[in-house]
Amino acid sequence: MQWTSILYIVVFIVAAVAVGLFRRQVVYAARARRGWRIFYLVAAGLILAMTLVISKTVDEYVSGFFICGMFLIFAFWQRGLTTSAVINGLGSVRAYRTFSAIRLQADGTSGTRMQAMVGSVTVVKMRFKDDPKFVAKFLKRRMDPQRVIIVQ
Repeated sequence: MQWTSILYIVVFIVAAVAVGLFRRQVVYAARARRGWRIFYLVAAGLILAMTLVISKTVDEYVSGFFICGMFLIFAFWQRGLTTSAVINGLGSVRAYRTFSAIRLQADGTSGTRMQAMVGSVTVVKMRFKDDPKFVAKFLKRRMDPQRVIIVQ
C-alpha cells in the first residue's frame, strides 16, 4: 500500500468525524438540497460500481472507495445553525459575528428562507422548516438583534 492510500484513508476518517461532530451541533437543520443530494448519490454509486469492476490492486480500491466515500459525505452533510456558527458546507463554517445581516423571510405556508449577508453580498442561503419568528428568536440570542431582519 502506497503512502497516498494511507493519506486517503486519513482524510476520509477526518471528514467522517467532522460530519458526525457538526451534525450533533446543529440546532436548526436546513432543508436538504435534493438536486445536489441526488447528484452526489448517483456519482457515488457510479464510482463504486466502476471501482468494483475495474480495480485490481489495493491502491486502486482505496482510491475508488475514497472518492465514493467523499461523495457520500457531501450528500449527507448537514447544513444549519449551531449555537456559535452557521454551517453551510464542509469548508464553510462561519461565526455569527462575521455577518453584517441575516434576512429571514416566510417561505410559503410554513418555513423560512434565510440569507446571510457580509456587507451587501449574500454568502449563505438556506431554507428551514420552522417559522421565521422562531429562527429569529434563536438568532437574536446569538448575535446583535439589530442584524436579524424579518422581511415581510
